[in-house]
Amino acid sequence: MTDFSGITACGECCAGCPQKADGRCPGCMEADGRVPEWAESGRCKVHACTRDHHVQFCGLCAEFPCAKLPSLISWNEDIVEHMTALRNEYRRIVPIVGDNYFGKWDKTRTACRGIIFRDHRLLLSYETATGQWMLPGGGLEAGEDERQCCIREVAEETGFKIRPTDCVMEIDEYYEDFKWVNRYFFGEIIGETAIHLTQREKETGMEPRWLPPDEIIRIFSEHASYADTDEMRRGMYLREYTALSRLCGGVSSGRQVILLNGPSSSGKSTLGGELQKLIREQEAGNYEVVSIDDFMKSNPMETIYEEDVYAVSGDLCERMLEVLGGGAGVIADHVITSERIFRQLKEMLHAYPLRTVQVTCAPEVLREREQARGDRCIGSAESSAEYLFPKTGYDLTVDTGTKLPRENAQIIYQRFFQHPGD
Repeated sequence: MTDFSGITACGECCAGCPQKADGRCPGCMEADGRVPEWAESGRCKVHACTRDHHVQFCGLCAEFPCAKLPSLISWNEDIVEHMTALRNEYRRIVPIVGDNYFGKWDKTRTACRGIIFRDHRLLLSYETATGQWMLPGGGLEAGEDERQCCIREVAEETGFKIRPTDCVMEIDEYYEDFKWVNRYFFGEIIGETAIHLTQREKETGMEPRWLPPDEIIRIFSEHASYADTDEMRRGMYLREYTALSRLCGGVSSGRQVILLNGPSSSGKSTLGGELQKLIREQEAGNYEVVSIDDFMKSNPMETIYEEDVYAVSGDLCERMLEVLGGGAGVIADHVITSERIFRQLKEMLHAYPLRTVQVTCAPEVLREREQARGDRCIGSAESSAEYLFPKTGYDLTVDTGTKLPRENAQIIYQRFFQHPGD
């Protein structure tokens, strides 16, 4: 992941910049936006704008992406996509600052850790001599790819070969003059191999164990009890509790994500509401409808492009994780029009069962509904239907043009609640 300590207001990074290294440019942050490149206009306008909005870089602003952004950062024609990627990455970084932190750090160590589920249990490394639990993982070696580091460390500690996702969360710990970077990856077991422990790991009797997620989260939640006896364990348990409670807090409740993916005006919102009511009537639990429409800041009468959806897809996933972490299930009302949006959703919600429903209807029905609504750009429904992703492979397909919302809700309910294994 990116080292955000050097990211400037416009999304550029001072780290590695030759002008910064040889002193020709003092850097936007240190010079309060007054750098040689902006000598004629004074302070950098992008820098000034971000400080006025109290954010580090443009992508974190509540008004992002605003109309004036292209003119402020005219040298980067892909600025919206660039800032969106930075923002989504940044919001997956959680800082933990120790009481003994000096206020600045000059040493860094990076570790990669795996979150691996099998049969509703979580893979842990356990020290039989000390009674200490931890997520498997370890330090990044020089020149090593992060995903390869995760693969190697999990295999060495537990004997399981995994296929990791991209990094789903970073936790940065600050103690004394040290920054400890911990990057978390969900992993799928694809095989087994021999365990290779270090001498210390052999002495502590490290071995792989499987625990239900709620049990290990409870164990890690007791981090404060070690404050006076074992500071290292206190910090590590706090770190692991933070990661698991955010990423997997609702796993033990058995909640699932029901994804309603279909074009605009296909009736997903009405269907989602009917499904939510049906689940409650059947006392099958509490499910919250989370809609992409609630995260779109653009005028609905304007054309919505793939990049507009991607710009808020990370926020949508974060909201779903909040709901799941609180013990409720999610009915996601979405319009996914690219592989990267779908991949991000799958990776961020990796710990939870994802049930996919394709919501469809005939083109003429889409046109009629779009015109009747009067609050959508004409043609957007058929366009989103054309680019809908994925095209195939759904758990279920429902046609809102031939069945009433309640009928389709009953079909979904029977499939995922009454006969979940079918």
